[in-house]
Amino acid sequence: MRRFSLHAVRYLVLWMLLQCGHELVAAVPPDGWYDYTAYTDCRGQPEPALYNGGILRFGNSDDPTGYRTTETGVFSPAFVVYNLNKTTMYTFSSWVKLEGASSALITARLAPDNAGARCIGTVLARNDCWAFLKGGFVLDWPTQTSVIFFQNADKTPMKITVASGSLQPFTPDQWSMHQKDTIRKRRKRMATIHVADQQGGRVVGASVSVRQTAKDFPFGSAIASTILGNQAYQKWFVDRFNAAVFEDELKWYSTEPMSGQLRFDVPDQMLAFVRSHRVMVRGHNIFWENQDATPSWVKGLSPDDLRAAVNGRIQNLMTRYRGEFAHWDVNNEMLHYNFYEQRLGANASVEFFSVAQDADPLATLFMNEFNVIETCDDVSSTVDTYVAKLKDLRAGGAVLEGIGLEGHFLKPNIPLMRAVLDKLATLGLPIWFTEIDISNRYDAQTQAVYLEQVLREAYSHPAVTGVMLWTALHPNGCYQMCLTDWNLNNLPVGDVVDRLLQEWQTGQAAGPTDAHGAYSFSGFLGEYIVSVTYANSTSQATFSLSPGDETRHINIQI
Repeated sequence: MRRFSLHAVRYLVLWMLLQCGHELVAAVPPDGWYDYTAYTDCRGQPEPALYNGGILRFGNSDDPTGYRTTETGVFSPAFVVYNLNKTTMYTFSSWVKLEGASSALITARLAPDNAGARCIGTVLARNDCWAFLKGGFVLDWPTQTSVIFFQNADKTPMKITVASGSLQPFTPDQWSMHQKDTIRKRRKRMATIHVADQQGGRVVGASVSVRQTAKDFPFGSAIASTILGNQAYQKWFVDRFNAAVFEDELKWYSTEPMSGQLRFDVPDQMLAFVRSHRVMVRGHNIFWENQDATPSWVKGLSPDDLRAAVNGRIQNLMTRYRGEFAHWDVNNEMLHYNFYEQRLGANASVEFFSVAQDADPLATLFMNEFNVIETCDDVSSTVDTYVAKLKDLRAGGAVLEGIGLEGHFLKPNIPLMRAVLDKLATLGLPIWFTEIDISNRYDAQTQAVYLEQVLREAYSHPAVTGVMLWTALHPNGCYQMCLTDWNLNNLPVGDVVDRLLQEWQTGQAAGPTDAHGAYSFSGFLGEYIVSVTYANSTSQATFSLSPGDETRHINIQI
């Protein structure tokens, strides 16, 4: 097969598209509103393009889909776009179908100017239906000519048909505006305090003061045994976080380093700490498919002995902590590793979930995986691969109710991150970021910039229900990213977290009641205490702001 340079291919594709009469349109300003629409089911026909195609427009404006087909799939079908801007958020989507092969992982790649191609989205495509690809990208520099092309992930030739292509640009201000609007709709709620006297008459001019005492949205961090006995660290933690996860202390190699040698004293103490401060806690993890994270004594067991050992592990752990942990990561990173499934069979994970559900029916059971949200270059853990595994487990009888995304980021691709969340949201399950950090290959200031981008995107997405940082503090540092030094002095990422926690809570809301005896405010979801003073009388009450579209009304008598 003849090979061409990427530069030559770009202009070959451009010539081909022009010969076919396709109109290539430069960027046009969007209306500013993001479309969360996504699909994880395969469909008989492609849906119309999002944003009416955005800046990917065909010559026939009446065509809602616009098919493009290639016989090889090596560098096409393709879209050529001009004058892409630095820092602009580009969201990309299309429908994909194969011929010749029953299914394949198809990658959409962007080749800007003479730079190397990068992944901007993936889809598990089939030959009997249309599959939806959604992704995106941000450029580090402006480009004159860029090519978006599709290829089989293993680069073997394959006939690929693409329809309903869309590329929509958003300025950073538009992206931020949409984040803030979603936060307003999903993380906050309007409330009105009505003040009346003993006879039911409206009290005008009463002084109302509202204070948030607890947050509804779980935002937390990993902790380690280093927090035990460290009063300063404990105070620092509970002043900030309402959720926790144990870094290593519940893992099998910690609780049973030798067969039958059970050690729960440390996690017992850590559990007592979080319980005493009303901090919810995730259980991490029951099993880990990574052989390197498997207890050494387990590795050489026969299949029968291994099955007995894993059943004992579940019973020892779940019986002891029944009802204590809100979540359990049942079989960690099963998209990348297969220690147990290789030895116990393909149904091993289904059995783990079933036994765990029986042992602690009130806990929410999660998949937990890396490189689903962080990148689309890892073929082991694409968003569709995650969805397929989750559906297979549930079809096999597993009670699997939570989506865990680790979030160990290099440089984040925020439009891709949102697109992946959109596809996962179609499953209707709670989505948690379980282990967020930024690689220590970056300097402290860059880590802080990237962390803020990730946290703002995670918190503002309507399908995300919790965020955990992987920042357990040790004298010699942290896994990748510390919020503070060992003396609890903030590092740049710690400043980011403190600032966002302050931003995402209701400050002191206060004011007089109006002519209708009412005082209204917009507050973040959570628990509140309200104090009303009029003349020489004061009345207090507590109330909750839970999710809802309607205004919450609270009546106070004074």
